[in-house]
Amino acid sequence: MSQTADNLSLATLPDNCRKRALSNASLSSTRPEPKSIIEIRISNESCSSNKRANLEQQQPQQQAQADDATSGRGNMEQQQPKLQESNAIELTAEEQQLDQEYRANCSIFLQHLPCFKLQESKTPKCRECRRRHGLQAATLSSGNISSNNNSSNSNNNDIYCRFYEFRRLQYNEAGELSVAGFPNPYQEPTSDDYSIWQPDGKTAPTAGYMDIQVCRYILLHAGDQFCYLWRQEAEALKLHENPDGTIAWKKAVQGIREICDVCDTTLFNYHWTCNKCGFGVCIDCFKDRKEGLQVKRRIETQRGNDEHQWLLCTDEKQQKHSLSELMLTQIIAGDALNVLGRLLHEVRMLWQVPQVCGCLLSKQQVKDEELTQFIEDMIKESQLKQQTSASSLATAQTLQQQQRLELLHAKKLEFARQHGIDYVPGRVWTKETLGKDPITSAFDNFKHINFLRKGLAGLRRFLPPRAMTLAHSTQLAPGVPHEWLCDGKLLRLTDPMHPDNRVLYQEVWKCGQPVMISEVARSLNLDLWHPQAFCRDFGDKPNDLINCLNGNLVPNQPMRHFWEGFQCMHKRLLDANGKPMLLKLKDWPPGDDFAEILPTRFADLMRGLPMPEYTLRTGNLNIASCLPKMFVPPDLGPKMYNAYGSALHPDKGTTNLHLDISDAVNIMVYVGIPTDEDSKPQLAATQRAIALGGCDYITRARCQSPDVLPGALWHIFPARDADKIRDLLNRVTLEKGFRLEPDHDPIHDQNWYLDDKLRARLFKEYGVEGYPIVQCLGDAVFIPAGAPHQVQNLHNCIKVAEDFVSPENITHCYHLTHEFRRLSHSHTNHEDKLQIKNIIYHAIKDCCTILTRALEERIDQETAKLQGGV
Repeated sequence: MSQTADNLSLATLPDNCRKRALSNASLSSTRPEPKSIIEIRISNESCSSNKRANLEQQQPQQQAQADDATSGRGNMEQQQPKLQESNAIELTAEEQQLDQEYRANCSIFLQHLPCFKLQESKTPKCRECRRRHGLQAATLSSGNISSNNNSSNSNNNDIYCRFYEFRRLQYNEAGELSVAGFPNPYQEPTSDDYSIWQPDGKTAPTAGYMDIQVCRYILLHAGDQFCYLWRQEAEALKLHENPDGTIAWKKAVQGIREICDVCDTTLFNYHWTCNKCGFGVCIDCFKDRKEGLQVKRRIETQRGNDEHQWLLCTDEKQQKHSLSELMLTQIIAGDALNVLGRLLHEVRMLWQVPQVCGCLLSKQQVKDEELTQFIEDMIKESQLKQQTSASSLATAQTLQQQQRLELLHAKKLEFARQHGIDYVPGRVWTKETLGKDPITSAFDNFKHINFLRKGLAGLRRFLPPRAMTLAHSTQLAPGVPHEWLCDGKLLRLTDPMHPDNRVLYQEVWKCGQPVMISEVARSLNLDLWHPQAFCRDFGDKPNDLINCLNGNLVPNQPMRHFWEGFQCMHKRLLDANGKPMLLKLKDWPPGDDFAEILPTRFADLMRGLPMPEYTLRTGNLNIASCLPKMFVPPDLGPKMYNAYGSALHPDKGTTNLHLDISDAVNIMVYVGIPTDEDSKPQLAATQRAIALGGCDYITRARCQSPDVLPGALWHIFPARDADKIRDLLNRVTLEKGFRLEPDHDPIHDQNWYLDDKLRARLFKEYGVEGYPIVQCLGDAVFIPAGAPHQVQNLHNCIKVAEDFVSPENITHCYHLTHEFRRLSHSHTNHEDKLQIKNIIYHAIKDCCTILTRALEERIDQETAKLQGGV
């Protein structure tokens, strides 16, 4: 049920984290009824695998052992030998001293050791510790006993105890240990626990500096999704079946990611837990099981699971988990979720951020005219700084320019106040924009928004696609070099570091449209990204390759074989027919090891990323930066994509059709053609592929320039059309005589490349048209979350991508989390690694904190002025 990062384990946790003295109040065994999760009525309430102790960056052998330990689908849990008391793990001197204190005073304490280290205990062990106990017993019985007692302790690092800092224990006068219940979410949390979840006047926001406009922008796009999340949590109380209505509190432990045992989705707050083995299930899986919506799979029920693929309890009886016996558990401390939910609606009301969640709180209005005036002045003053280096949205202005621009706007604002003019600072003032705040007017065309998939993951907001002309966009952002492709729907910015790029970028990005930014290579050291540099540095390292012509794996090859083939056809690996293979490098560098394996290149990439407010890990419009440091960070890259060109094979993609749960920027850092063969056929095939791909005239003209070498052909489709694409691919599958496999998805499986015939059929039968994009050296392609896309390398390419989470696409990330949980457990996209609920929660918390503090400081300043005047 838990995942760990950076080899974090119980045995390596610092003592101050593992051993805490509880206050006298928290030791009380009486537990009052907890408050309701929502104290007000909302008018429109909305309707397996095991926990994996995913020790990220751990040794492969340990990782395999940990995965096996928590898979719950093998036979180990069923074949555990009973452990004798003599096999107990010896405690350290400090642990023994603490244990003796608990024995002496017979006080209730929070379990500070894993179950398998509890001495002479008959208390139930969690499923991880029971398995660990069984492994040790098997080792001892086989005679593999080390004379060094510490050797047994060294095996503890791959197991996370599910009752650690969760279960309350107590010794009686006879020295017998028993379970004394579980912590109460309203009595046990300390001020430090609350500071993680609740806006605090003293605690600094995780995301650091965010100005007023940034906070309002995030609340505009993410606030409604948080309101839906709040209502979903309230639904858990209605679903609960256990007659014991008390709620247990499971404290968030640093470096541990709690996940559902059924669907592998991150447990955000409310979930159900077995008090005997620690089995945990999320709200969605509990609801599916209760309402009979959980589809029984056609595969044979595996040992250790029931017919719904829920894990059996690991107690002595090995029984199924009954809904009525599971214990309702929450992770958020106390009433912090309610506090933040009410604060969100109040802040959005005060700061004039549109609310379309439809709940009763969103319909309140500000009645204090003086307070309204304060806030309007602060909004306008924040717009004065929006185009200056003091703003978090632009960093290219010099300090002198900033001061001059602020002084100019300040004079205009003062003049407007004196004469009663509704003035909004900005670059351009027209009859349509005069007096309009860009945040409050963002949804002027709200009536055109389409709502799809109601009830699955809230209301999904799809703004209509935006087609623009150069004349219109030049008025919006004068001086920004750009052009429009794909009939005015694809924005191409040609100065990656222009401070006003954001104005045009957000206009199309909020509509779910991709963006291309060129000339990014000017900010990079391209010598670092050359194939010869990689061959020199990593040529002898083995890695898996993939033959793009047939999808076959070429395992464990020295990377020299791949990199040398970039520039020399005669050095490429040959297939069984003696023909050069069309290779791509598989998953290198692996996981989140990029910064460790390629530190110089990582630093170079971070310096050159376009739209840094979105793409940097610390960017304040990358709301993943709001996740507190104690949480396991999501793996957002960077990732490299290295492959040979395939223009001679127009029906073969380098990367098949798929979609990603988060936004991404993909930068072309190298394009090359082999030098040992005639390049004319390759160049001709490239131009044919571009024309066949449906590219517009401007793109084709650019690619024919002698100074431009096309690298890759992209087809990106709108996220709103993903279901139509699925329907077409399912129909084609059936037409070919194949059956549709359960728990699989034609897009997520990445088995399709849409060639010109399939794209034509998609447009003719469904009206779906994608964005054909040719990516050249130095081009950065921004792909919105949830947008299906595919790539065909025209020449040999090295691309590097960085993921991010933008507020504009947060609803797509949320929906995809629900979509992925329904995939098969063996699917690479099944597990929820983004933790989107936690990201949304803490982004809202930070924005509300910043805006509340800003208002309080302004009121204090005005009060001080009045008192000084008196």
